[in-house]
Amino acid sequence: MNCKRCHHIAQIHESSTQSDSLMRLGKCAIPGCTCKQYLDSIERIDDELL
Repeated sequence: MNCKRCHHIAQIHESSTQSDSLMRLGKCAIPGCTCKQYLDSIERIDDELL
């Protein structure tokens, strides 16, 4: 999945326990990208997604 903020893939974002993201991802590791936290395209998980 891609970040809604910077549009880079989730795998390039660093892991973070302080993240509000459902995937617990923090800032983007792409040089020059100013994205500080991965923004999920899925707002919440419900039974249909599981």
